[in-house]
Amino acid sequence: MIDIIIALLIGLAPIVVWLGFVLWRDIKKPEPIKWLLAAFGTGLLITPLVLILENLYVLFWNKLAGVFSLGDWGILLGAATIEEIIKWFAVYLLLKKNTHFDEAIDAMIYLIVLALGFATVENIIVSYQGLLSGTIAANLQVLGLRFIGANLLHLLCSGFIGFFWAKSLIQKNKKILLLGLILGISLHTIFNMIIMKLGSEFLLIGSGILFIFAMIVLWAFDVLEPIRFKTK
Repeated sequence: MIDIIIALLIGLAPIVVWLGFVLWRDIKKPEPIKWLLAAFGTGLLITPLVLILENLYVLFWNKLAGVFSLGDWGILLGAATIEEIIKWFAVYLLLKKNTHFDEAIDAMIYLIVLALGFATVENIIVSYQGLLSGTIAANLQVLGLRFIGANLLHLLCSGFIGFFWAKSLIQKNKKILLLGLILGISLHTIFNMIIMKLGSEFLLIGSGILFIFAMIVLWAFDVLEPIRFKTK
């Protein structure tokens, strides 16, 4: 029981930091707490579904790869596609009749908050497994790497998709949303491929790349912040 509590605390710590940063970006007209909690909770709840679908997909790909001698790139692409599409669709359903969804920046805020809920479950799982096989110090090191790696990746992919989703609503062009999904899925896939192929020692390099993309997401926040729209 103590291990579970420690895993919860360690897993939540990096998420709280990223949540604080994202919500600070929306400080001028913050979203209602209940809706932010709903988005975060939805991210928690969809994680088992995503993991089940990813495992089923891996089984399918392995059988396909055995027949056609395919590599493992398809696993990373498929997993990223499943994650990003389900996260976006979950936010879409959540905000479909939400009258507070009236600013372009909200598309990024809610999608990122949900993605961080998803990342929280991953962190807790990794943290708990780490406690079973190592020390708290080692576990903190792993979670520190996730903070600048996987957690930031979730934030950025959802940020990109949220930006293009907002632009698609403003311009009433669904092709823009499709472009955002493609870019978010591509970033997710490429980062995971770098880590898988080059090893964890290259995580800092990958994280450096993510921070470059983080600057673009910050710019996207500034672009959308003054824009209001009606989606109802």
